[in-house]
Amino acid sequence: MAKKTLDDLGALKGKTVLVRVDFNVPLDKKTGAVKNDRRIRAALPTVKHLLDAGAAVIAMSHLGRPEKATPDERKHLTMDKVAAKFGELLGLPVKKAADTVTGPAVTAAAAALKPGEVLLLENLRFDPREQKNDPALAAELAALGDAYVNDAFGTCQNDKDTSMVGLPAALKAAGKPRAIGLLVAKELHVIDGLMAAPKSPVLGIMGGAKVSDKIAFINALLGKVDHLLIGGKMAYTFFKARGVDVGATRVGDEELAAAAPLLGHVGKKITLPVDYVVAKSDDLLQTQVCDGAIPAGYEGVDIGPKTVELFKEQVAAAATIIWNGPLGWFEQAAFARGTQYVAEAMAASAGVTVIGGGETAEAVEQFGYADKMTHVSTGGGAFLAYVEGKKFQSLAQIDDK
Repeated sequence: MAKKTLDDLGALKGKTVLVRVDFNVPLDKKTGAVKNDRRIRAALPTVKHLLDAGAAVIAMSHLGRPEKATPDERKHLTMDKVAAKFGELLGLPVKKAADTVTGPAVTAAAAALKPGEVLLLENLRFDPREQKNDPALAAELAALGDAYVNDAFGTCQNDKDTSMVGLPAALKAAGKPRAIGLLVAKELHVIDGLMAAPKSPVLGIMGGAKVSDKIAFINALLGKVDHLLIGGKMAYTFFKARGVDVGATRVGDEELAAAAPLLGHVGKKITLPVDYVVAKSDDLLQTQVCDGAIPAGYEGVDIGPKTVELFKEQVAAAATIIWNGPLGWFEQAAFARGTQYVAEAMAASAGVTVIGGGETAEAVEQFGYADKMTHVSTGGGAFLAYVEGKKFQSLAQIDDK
């Protein structure tokens, strides 16, 4: 059922809108500086829309895992530098709330907001109640604004987060409107279209490490795609399950068990790499290309040159391509070729090209191809879960049209 969007919120002049954004951005471990601002940029259209309508905006997000951080690590998880980057990209000063998520100082800062101004709350996970869907925290946050917008697709699957579920529920109880932002609306529109009526032929590309983490997603894709290419570390799970020696590449029993039911599709709907780059585990400068058993002491780090050409041909022939998971250790330049060349082929495609968030989104942006894709999702885990058919409690809290 369609959800209310920004246009359904009514007159916003003089109102304060609570916007749940996903500013869980990667940070420099030494300085705490924002390393990649893609998620902040993705939220700007919604924030600008609200400001142009005469509203004040209170943005809120979590950042990292402060509950598991050391005291020194926790210092870098404040929203101070995120607020600075947010303001820089927005072209307006962004006020930063006090060091607590709620409380008198936050209430005062919210009350002082004027139309066209933006306040960013402190890291939501600094309050342990955020991950407990706590009604008291929900009520405290709800009292700060007149309406709620969910523009945090990357955290839509987090059903225990107060800001995603309890907060909009509290606003409903108070008779205040709730809607999805432009980013979430686009994500849902693209994915719903992919799963309902994709242009054929449809190609899926899967990478990353664990088959077990993506088994439901793979099964969902197999029901929609004409062909599925598998690379990354998970490819070696399939090789080992088929009796191929994968050398020093680590493959757990759980992964083998997850791959077993899919082996019947290999050579039919599923294509595995025909060659691969391997590196010596104790000396990554020692590499070679294999098309069979991996030598002892070596591990798979990228798809090989023949596989790159094979995958590029498949991309060129497809009308719709869905890609989730890098095809090699792309963070290392020497092992990024497979991921980069497939990204390049997708960027050149005349078809619909969708990147399923996470590391794949980071990779296509790193290689300069993000703007040439039809859609780059901001939510890796959320993208997978939504395609799998999971019902999000966060979206259930949004008013229906």
